[in-house]
Amino acid sequence: MMKKLMMLSAVAALMLGGSSYAAGVDDATVKIQAPQGSFKLYKGTFDNYANRYALSNDQTIKFTQSGGHYWARLKLEDRVELFPVSVNTFVTAAGTRIEFRDRGEEVVIENFERLPMSVAMKETNVRVVASR
Repeated sequence: MMKKLMMLSAVAALMLGGSSYAAGVDDATVKIQAPQGSFKLYKGTFDNYANRYALSNDQTIKFTQSGGHYWARLKLEDRVELFPVSVNTFVTAAGTRIEFRDRGEEVVIENFERLPMSVAMKETNVRVVASR
């Protein structure tokens, strides 16, 4: 009985350990789960951010609010929902991170390539910046 229990424990340990190895040590992809409902903004907080910004890569992005939902939209592309993680930082379900600085005067977008675009970007971990 003891041998059987030890054998099952060893198999379970191998299965659990093997799953982390299967992802690959060099795998640089990190999935960010959108923390829906984990942070609520006070009414009017997003007003400073709801603007159009000319990005450092010559694209334009517009941020809007509809009820308790926040959106980003690149010119001529589909909009994507933003989920607040702090008073000035948002993430998308795909892992784009948007941080507004200086009361919305500047915006920094990490993993820009994960936003909906008709032409896929070949680069990864793209960072773009904009100032009003």
